[in-house]
Amino acid sequence: MELDARKPAGAEPAGVERSAGDEIAEAMRRRRMYREFEDRPVPRDVLARMAWAAARGQQARSGVRHLVVVDDPALMTTARQVLPGFINNAPAMIVHCTDLANAERLLGRRGVGAATRIDAGAACAHLALMAQTLGLGVCTVTSWTDAAVQELLGLPRHIRPDVTVAVGYVPASPPPAARGFVHRLHLNSFGTAFEGNGFEVRAPSTNGAA
Repeated sequence: MELDARKPAGAEPAGVERSAGDEIAEAMRRRRMYREFEDRPVPRDVLARMAWAAARGQQARSGVRHLVVVDDPALMTTARQVLPGFINNAPAMIVHCTDLANAERLLGRRGVGAATRIDAGAACAHLALMAQTLGLGVCTVTSWTDAAVQELLGLPRHIRPDVTVAVGYVPASPPPAARGFVHRLHLNSFGTAFEGNGFEVRAPSTNGAA
């Protein structure tokens, strides 16, 4: 079976006050990527709140994560020129980086290859949720070479860029979000369908489309 995570089940009846948990679930449902932003800067104090949210994402060990906040217009223009996947007009970005030397010392080689990537993903998830509370949109981009980002931001060789996250204010009428993403959900063993109430579950398509 496949599930569509866009629609959490059990929507509250009209007139019932939403809980904090409901608000978080709604933010998860509404989470999306944006590639078009308003032509106005994001204030430093707002970017600081975004960085705080990323820093609150899980991390296997302290001293491994670095966050680079970029809002210099010239740097952002250069980023669009040298980072192939950075095709947006965002006025700022937050770059999640990993200290490879500390990561290997504290986590071992497997930690460098696995745990730090998971931690980067967790930070991005926090950014996407915090953005909604601030009227912002984000777009995670990884279509570039490490060397290009290191040169752009002056990163030492032992600091690996993991992901660049475009940040900006969302226009009043943004383009429609991409749709059709579904995930297969299993129970206890692969191939045994999980019939849960938290998602809209539907049978997989027969034409091989996602």
